[in-house]
Amino acid sequence: MDLLSDIEKQLKQTSAQGFLIALSGGLDSTVLLSLFAKLRQKQPHLPALSVRAIHIHHGLSPNADSWVQHCQDLCAQFQIPLIIERVQVSKTNGIEAGAREARYQAIKKHLQIQEMLVTAHHLNDQTETFFLALKRGSGLQGLGAMQQQSVLFGMPILRPLLDFTRSQLEDYAQKEKLNWITDESNEDNRYDRNFLRNEILPELRKRWAHFDLSLQRSAQHCFEQQQLINDLLSEIFAEHCQIKSQFKLCQFRQYSPAKQTALLRMWLAKNQLEMPSKRQLTQIINDVVLAREDANPQFQLVNKVIRRYQDSLYLTKQFSDLTKCSLKLEQNTLSLPDDLGNLTVQENEHNLIFYWQDYSVTLEKTDLPIFIRFGYSGKVKHHSKRPREDIKKIWQELGVPVWERNRIPLIFYGDELKSAVGFFRVFDES
Repeated sequence: MDLLSDIEKQLKQTSAQGFLIALSGGLDSTVLLSLFAKLRQKQPHLPALSVRAIHIHHGLSPNADSWVQHCQDLCAQFQIPLIIERVQVSKTNGIEAGAREARYQAIKKHLQIQEMLVTAHHLNDQTETFFLALKRGSGLQGLGAMQQQSVLFGMPILRPLLDFTRSQLEDYAQKEKLNWITDESNEDNRYDRNFLRNEILPELRKRWAHFDLSLQRSAQHCFEQQQLINDLLSEIFAEHCQIKSQFKLCQFRQYSPAKQTALLRMWLAKNQLEMPSKRQLTQIINDVVLAREDANPQFQLVNKVIRRYQDSLYLTKQFSDLTKCSLKLEQNTLSLPDDLGNLTVQENEHNLIFYWQDYSVTLEKTDLPIFIRFGYSGKVKHHSKRPREDIKKIWQELGVPVWERNRIPLIFYGDELKSAVGFFRVFDES
């Protein structure tokens, strides 16, 4: 199988108008860069091929700066534009997971519309990915491993080397006299992937020469079976998920456990989340779906939170606690915390008009200091013909989910609540 012609065929099957190559400087991505440079020279067999590369500086190795220089020299040689992005790696969920998350989030910032990310994963990587999924107890979705084209972190990804072994890439690199870097951490068997690569898989390949190809077929069978399940459940899934971040629970509790977990996996996959373990899915069902009716259950999944409100599940970001936040309004524009945007004020002869997102409220002018707060408990008169009511009841009546209630700007004149912007204003007792 010829590397160049195979990749050329794959590119013709994509609708991408540009390709962003993830370049570490190691053997695999150096070969990938060289192949794209060659393809770009094969005009007019391909339409104008827009190629860029990106190198992520994780700051985890003492050699990281020299790797940047190597990638710069390599891209200069091939006349391919290079982006250098430095990231901070969170070690909360382990260095491997933190580096991967930081890497893809950094790449996502640079990926352009109708551009496709290209990674240098090969057949040996596929075997490692399958074994890691097996170790985690993954189902069909995880054991389906990597596909040549997929979506990850909301980005379209092409893996054109997936049918080729590392030894085939080494042969190509030696033939082309390519130079590449070696990451010293690849020898550290404390990392699961390295342990498999260095200790376990070489013995299996020594025993069974075509082990990687056989495993790839198994991974493809798992992927196809998962696709079949998705197809069979597609109509019922559409009834539960009409809005991407919301999953309706009507009738859900009557389904078998297998059907429940399958539908939840489909929902999480639609939101490009990594698949939780079977134990985590059981927790989501028991602790969130089946929690008592008056509870406010939630489950943290990586950097997202699954919440329940009015018989639906919602997928949200992790939010900061703003209940003690108090901001004095001293200019016409006030920057709100936790990505809530800006609150702006315009005034006319008698009134102040407050704008936030797509909402606005008009209040009378005041000589009192104006504060923006996010937490309030107590009774409020929000209707001229109704008595004061507990604010919790008002939020319920307005259908505002519990986690959103402390994210809506509350306007105070001094210590007196005047309005929740876009939702209600407070009426005078008189």
